[in-house]
Amino acid sequence: MIYKFLIVVAGLLFLVYYFLKKRKNLICLMYHNVFNESTTGIIGKNEFEAHIKYIKDKKTFKMEELKSLNYHLPKNSILVTFDDGYKNNYTNAFPILKKYNVKATIFLNTKYIEKDESYLNWDEIKEMYKSGLIDFQMHTHSHSPTIRKPEIKGFFLKDEGEFVNREYFTIFSGNTKEKDFRKFDFTGLPVFKIRSQISIKGYKLKENFLYEYKELIKKNEFKNLSTLNQKKYLNHELKKNCKKYFEKVTDEEFKEKLIFEITENKKIIEEKLNKKAEYLAYPWGHKYTGKIKDIENLGVKGIVLTTGGTNNRKIKLKKILRVNGDRIKDYKIFLKELKKFIK
Repeated sequence: MIYKFLIVVAGLLFLVYYFLKKRKNLICLMYHNVFNESTTGIIGKNEFEAHIKYIKDKKTFKMEELKSLNYHLPKNSILVTFDDGYKNNYTNAFPILKKYNVKATIFLNTKYIEKDESYLNWDEIKEMYKSGLIDFQMHTHSHSPTIRKPEIKGFFLKDEGEFVNREYFTIFSGNTKEKDFRKFDFTGLPVFKIRSQISIKGYKLKENFLYEYKELIKKNEFKNLSTLNQKKYLNHELKKNCKKYFEKVTDEEFKEKLIFEITENKKIIEEKLNKKAEYLAYPWGHKYTGKIKDIENLGVKGIVLTTGGTNNRKIKLKKILRVNGDRIKDYKIFLKELKKFIK
């Protein structure tokens, strides 16, 4: 009896080892910014170069090359990716990638190109693409959020940083004539739980929300409360009179937004670079909650997540996992993480 038990245990251990070993063959690194100096959640040039120097002898591929490989990559392959398309991808990351001849893919928000100095422009994008090292794929046109549920989780301080402000501005933009998020005063405004607008239907603010909100916080009964109780006070009011402040996004609006955000993003990239854009990185990694066929019908072949993990060399196109390189500033930790997955 004991022998049978040991055989079963050994078999289970072998299966666990086999599947874990199988998963450790393909790592997809995710970055957003590469600053001159590292800061919270963002690595600097020195840290990024150390990462790239370590993987320079591995096999790196662009997303557009996967099809020619029949989506089956060699052992110890690495995919290097960036989300959004920030200017420092060109000024700081690109020279390092060229120095070590490492390929990468940038998932691009097309709305801000030529309109926001923090983002790449088309001359830079074309130069990077023509180098043969950099591919460009989809990240939706605007990378905009929707309100997950009508509940306040906190309040804006004077300055939350341009990345937060730019994205949150789309929530409040229907309540103001201001067109530039940098000139909009966020101080004291509510912070909501958000999701990508192509992930769920969610809620949008009524046109008079900011006026009604500012009237609420003028009341003495609100001013005399602690921050925690101010949040409770407002959430009670918002829940009680939800239809006064919020409007549910309809099925039709959600469908229209999904189609526009992907097809516009895809069209612009393909027209500007004369190439196919077939891979989509979900904004914030927020998964579309409908049928995946809806996205595939818009010309998306592969979906990239922010979920931490590695991939089989035979890539599952609907679920490409990534390891967050942004947060690994310590080189020793970077080595330790990658050595779990590659030899």
